[in-house]
Amino acid sequence: MLMEARLLDERREGIAEGKEIGLVEGEAKEKLATAKRMLAKGCYSLDDIAELTNLSLADVEKLKEEQAEQA
Repeated sequence: MLMEARLLDERREGIAEGKEIGLVEGEAKEKLATAKRMLAKGCYSLDDIAELTNLSLADVEKLKEEQAEQA
């Protein structure tokens, strides 16, 4: 019985950890998607995009370069 309880606890911890990782990854993807939309609009400075999305300026500059290459 003790072994089953331990396995159940470990499973719950694994599920919670997986959910946390998923949330973090989802938030990161959403930040990038928002920055891409802001760049496409052309109404925001790179500094503003970095500030509003909590991305680094280097990340925003990289996104801008990637969008320019795709155009």
